[in-house]
Amino acid sequence: MDSPPSLPPATLPWPDLLAGAASSTRRLVAAHSHHFLALSSLLLLPLALLLALPCPFLPASASSPAAPSVSLRAPPDPQRDPLAVPLPAVALAAALLYLAAFAAAAASAHAGFFGRPVRLLASLRSVPASLTRLVVTALPASPLALLPLLPLPAPLRAALPILGAVLLSPFWSLAGAAAVVESTAGFRPLRRSCQLLWGARLAALFAFLIFAAGFGVTLWGFGGVAAETYDAAAGWAAMAPVVVKAVAGTALLAVMMLYGMVANIVLYMHCRALHGELAGEIYNEFADMYVFLPFDDGKDRHVVSVVTVWP
Repeated sequence: MDSPPSLPPATLPWPDLLAGAASSTRRLVAAHSHHFLALSSLLLLPLALLLALPCPFLPASASSPAAPSVSLRAPPDPQRDPLAVPLPAVALAAALLYLAAFAAAAASAHAGFFGRPVRLLASLRSVPASLTRLVVTALPASPLALLPLLPLPAPLRAALPILGAVLLSPFWSLAGAAAVVESTAGFRPLRRSCQLLWGARLAALFAFLIFAAGFGVTLWGFGGVAAETYDAAAGWAAMAPVVVKAVAGTALLAVMMLYGMVANIVLYMHCRALHGELAGEIYNEFADMYVFLPFDDGKDRHVVSVVTVWP
């Protein structure tokens, strides 16, 4: 006898799916606010500083001796290479730090989604194994990072990686979540992401665009703090706005990265629910909490009350 054909995933309008994922993300972060605050302080704040204030790694232009000034950039030293840290090394460090933060946030969000205890040490201990899987999974998309090195006009070099990320987000945006939660690596999480996003590609695309626009606006508004030169004679009156702007920019960037990572895991779980994959997992998660009574004989114990994961 032929096996019955697999049922198509349940359909849900992408605005409702996106709104449900956003609501679940907000509730999840609020329920474990202290945990995610500690996680952000350990992993996301250094990354936000690296992204928003990259200028200490770059040389500053020579200032006029007639106008004393202060700059957050490192002063040029003729005795050594003006680039104290090569830019590719900074980019590689930022990428690895982002993947490590995503691995920790994904483990915490997945545990919190099912109501399990969320512990900081457990999330940090899961980082090395998950980081290896994320790096292997990210290798197929790594050529996007080489596009700015092509001999093309500067606007085109900057637009090509953005265009590539926009085109790949409706297909591969859940690959990182699949790699961490399902402990897989390589092309399998990529295929898994394509499968889960069937019927939810617009939700994934708009989620990516919303967070990408937020990152872009934040970096544009706060990223030039260290590049400016300030009058040293003005003292603290000139530096106080700079410090406030730098702190606000890095904090906002860290918060946006945290919500983006948690939202990615929540969207992954919602897509699994649309494909009918969560009912069995919820049953296995809470089966030991159900007490069977004598008059329950004959009932189907696999039929449990499954609460929808969107409002």
